[in-house]
Amino acid sequence: MQFKVLFTLVFVLRHFVNGLPIETGLQDMNRYFTPHIIGGIEAAQGYAPYMAAILIGDDFVMVACGGSLVLKNLILTAAHCIDVYQVPGGGLMRTFHGVVGSNDFRSGGTTVQFRGYHIHPDWNPSNMKNDIGMLRLHEDVQLSASIQLVAMNFDYIDDEESSFVTGWGLITTRPSITPFNLQILEVSTLQPQACVDTIRAASTIWWPGAPVVDPALEICAVNTDGRRGMGLGRGLCYGDSGSPLVSRKTGTQIGIASWVIACELPPGVPDMHARISPHREYIQSVMELYK
Repeated sequence: MQFKVLFTLVFVLRHFVNGLPIETGLQDMNRYFTPHIIGGIEAAQGYAPYMAAILIGDDFVMVACGGSLVLKNLILTAAHCIDVYQVPGGGLMRTFHGVVGSNDFRSGGTTVQFRGYHIHPDWNPSNMKNDIGMLRLHEDVQLSASIQLVAMNFDYIDDEESSFVTGWGLITTRPSITPFNLQILEVSTLQPQACVDTIRAASTIWWPGAPVVDPALEICAVNTDGRRGMGLGRGLCYGDSGSPLVSRKTGTQIGIASWVIACELPPGVPDMHARISPHREYIQSVMELYK
């Protein structure tokens, strides 16, 4: 049920961001955003130079999602990170923007504005399938040691693979605390059937209406670092949606953070990512437009 609430409340958030009072319940506003890393550790500066912080707000800025730089003028992210920030008549909210080139989204990086966007034509918010979108930048960014393009892996991953995910956001939901520095979490993908079975079992307890996993389109990842905190699991939470899942073996992106059953569930409950592999044709067709 937690994920459904995000779509309902985001429309309320639009009124806050567009200039109406925001002093009431600032801590609670984190709930308007979608999956931040719980239990990660701070990443070294420049560790993931392809990372993009996708932000909302002007004087008061909040992390909406993560993304990865696939071209000098294109960010790959989740579809739901874009569609809730569309405005009537087309376009995106005025204060919707990004930062690349810094582990701290507040300083040291390059601010980017969005000129356009693409949402997968088969994106289905009711079951979270084909959760892929791309944001076109107004101008090309200059590549450097701190700003690099991510390499993508279009092979189908059908086994356990050591990976990691990076993102900004909540380090705990009790209370809601958002770190400014990029976090990294060590994870392992699950075999397709194990992914289906684990999510099915977890959903009966915490979210009976959770989407049914489609291993052809989605991939599970679960924390593997062995650390425990307060008896709770470690993984994605509000704000990490759209962040890249990267293979340790190849150093390439294999997934896009999509949805979770809930934050801070017991260890062993995986997070869901949209697979890169089945969307090769779509991703490459959009990239060809801006090369």
